[in-house]
Amino acid sequence: MALAGAAVVLSLAVAGCGGDAKGQEPKASPSCPTTVPKPTSKIAPSTIYLNIINASEHNGAGGKTAKQLGWRGFHVLDTKSQSLMDDRPTPKAAEIRYGKGGRQIALTLATQVKNPVLTEDDRTNPTVDLVIGEQFGLVPVPPPPASTVSINVYNTTYRAGLSGEAADAMRARGFKILKNDNDPKRRFLPDDVALIVSGERGEPQARRVALQLKGAKIVQDGRQDVTVDVVLGNKYDQLVPVAQATPAPTPTPAKPAGC
Repeated sequence: MALAGAAVVLSLAVAGCGGDAKGQEPKASPSCPTTVPKPTSKIAPSTIYLNIINASEHNGAGGKTAKQLGWRGFHVLDTKSQSLMDDRPTPKAAEIRYGKGGRQIALTLATQVKNPVLTEDDRTNPTVDLVIGEQFGLVPVPPPPASTVSINVYNTTYRAGLSGEAADAMRARGFKILKNDNDPKRRFLPDDVALIVSGERGEPQARRVALQLKGAKIVQDGRQDVTVDVVLGNKYDQLVPVAQATPAPTPTPAKPAGC
């Protein structure tokens, strides 16, 4: 987006700052999703500016969604609660509101959202609104390529050299190895293959790592980056064959209840 265009967009940020708690007005009947086509123009998330409107009963849903879309590269201008002054129905899952000329932007955002409804309104700027319903959900981020995933490999067992052996095997598959050593937390995992530990933002990376170790458990801690720890337990033997370490296709989201 040109600098002038970006300046215009930023100047059009929504003025209200009501937070993302549920609204107090009576809610209209929820709308069901319809089939949404794929975008025909390639638009980078970094050029999309949106407002998030929480129309659900889930306090904090707007802030959580804003954080997750920010990780995906989108620019969130504002989060707030739904206003029903225009009497538009709230969506069962999600609604994306856009102005004239903004349909491809809306369709691009729709690729990230389960069961969206698209609505054109009278806005004259390129922003979009994402309205969160009771059954809202984002489409999971596919696990990234191994070459983009950085891991630490830790050994909790009495088998000397196990972390180095596993690290070499992971490196051969393209993972970036940061450390391999005995577990600094001195955990004892007699009944586990491995723990795959990441922060919330690194969950897609953790899923890529977990594909390599059958029976491994994915857990999260409070880290802010996307690094992943592989903590080897007593049940670890070897990585699964490469041909088996592939993600399953993302299933089509089920329609919201009542649709």
